[in-house]
This record gives sequence, C-alpha cells and structure tokens, in this order.
Amino acid sequence: MAAGLGFKTFTTGEVLTAADTNGYLMQGINVFASTAARDAAITSPQEGQFAFTKDTNGLWYYDGAAWVASGATGDIEGVTAGIGISGGGTSGTVTVTNSMATAIDAKADLIAGTGADTFSRLAVGTNGQVLTADSTVSPTGLKWATPAGGGGKVLQVVQGTYNTELSTNSTTYVTTGLTVSITPTSATSKIYVHAIVNGLTKYSGSASNAAQIRLYRNATTTTVITSTGINYTGVDNINQGQGIIQYLDSPATTSATTYDVYFANRTVASAIYVQDGGSSNQSVITAWEIGA
Repeated sequence: MAAGLGFKTFTTGEVLTAADTNGYLMQGINVFASTAARDAAITSPQEGQFAFTKDTNGLWYYDGAAWVASGATGDIEGVTAGIGISGGGTSGTVTVTNSMATAIDAKADLIAGTGADTFSRLAVGTNGQVLTADSTVSPTGLKWATPAGGGGKVLQVVQGTYNTELSTNSTTYVTTGLTVSITPTSATSKIYVHAIVNGLTKYSGSASNAAQIRLYRNATTTTVITSTGINYTGVDNINQGQGIIQYLDSPATTSATTYDVYFANRTVASAIYVQDGGSSNQSVITAWEIGA
C-alpha cells in the first residue's frame, strides 16, 4: 500500500489523477513509515484526522494542536490472579475462577480466614452443634461443638425396658435384664437413674426371705451404685410388687455408661422372681443427663 499523501481540499471542477485517488481517497487512515514521514507529508493536519505509523504500529489522531497517540491498542496487557483467584493470561480469552467457590464442595460448608491472607474450608458439623471459637484449632480457630448445658438442665433422657420373667434362689446377685446406656455430653454432667423392677414375687419358704435389688455401673459387680431390700414376713407365695431404685451418679466421663439392675435372695429358702408373669409386669429404667 502506498503511503498517504496527507490531507487535501479539492476545488470544484478539479480533475483527480490516479495518484490523487490512491494517495487521498483510498485510505480512510493515512499510513506512514514513521512519525517523521507523517509530519513531512501532512504539513497542515486537520483536527480529527487519523494516521498510522508502521515503525511503532501506532495509531494517532490530531486534536487540533498536536498528534496524540490514540491508545486504541488497549492498556491492559495481562490479567494476573490474586489472592483467592486462579486463572488469568496475557492473550486470547482470559478466564478467572473464584477459588472459594471450588473449595466449597458440600452443603453448608463455610469459608474461614486463617490469618495469613489465605482461607480454609470448614465442613459443616452434625445436627445440634454450634460454631465455637477455639484458638487451639488450626488453621481457622473455629470448630463445631455440642453446646454446653446449663446447670440443672436435662440434656438428654434414655430409657430401657425388660419384660421376661427371671428367677433365682441364690444370694448371689444376677441380672434382672433391666439395663440402659447413656453417653454424657460433658464429663461434669450428673446422671440421674430411676429404676422400677415390677413383678417381684417370692414363693413358699422362710418368712425372712425377700428380694434384694442393686444398681451397677458398667455391668461390673465391683461398682455397686446403690441397693435396697424388700422384706415380707410369711411363708406363702407373696407378690411383693415393685422394687424402686433412685440414684444421682457422677460418672465423670463422656464415654458410654451402662446402668444395670441385679437381684438376689436374702436367704436361700425359696425362689425369688422378677417380671413375674412376663409382659404384664414390664420393668423400666430411665437415665437423665443433668448439666453441671
């Protein structure tokens, strides 16, 4: 392409030559080898006139007083990903991605700062837990935890039942089948245990014979929580009704804790029954966790 001839005002009736057409009319933007060539060719530039210089690939316009670089090539030379962003580039289609969005991959996830211009994913806790500040937890200082109970509040209640008839004629304690397991939410909690053993019956034998019941922790006969005896005189069959144990325990643990009720003969004169009659005399044991 030939270099432009600059700007020219044609007069009425003037004949255009091939050079006039190529140099003035065929180029909407005049092209020059350099700014020096532009200035030499366009001695009287007009306001709004454009020119292109090949040596710098620069596009210029005349503002009425001087040639000014148009900046049409753009002033953004690249996109660089910053904190929390990935992607970027210096050419073509540039894509950036929010890294937080890709870190969250489960329902109710949270993003927490780490204090080092970075972030970390905090997975959701379990039902009933609350978000708790804890400076010992790395890297966020946050954790999900079961809320501490207030003093005297019932935090949970667990119950067990048993309705199978059992008997013994020994003075050694054996299980009534009545048991309950509870896992305290705090080691400072107390456990209130209430057991009702139904269908206590003794058959003919010594008038001094009677049922005795005991409460054990974690099914070990070495850990007797409390015991009681129910005595009836007479040698005939006697339905002694209910045996009741109530106790406020301090297990000092957050591990599963089991409470069992055992029974025995006061003497060996005759058999002692619990849940006599089966389902019609169901026994019940209930454990309450009481917040400290």
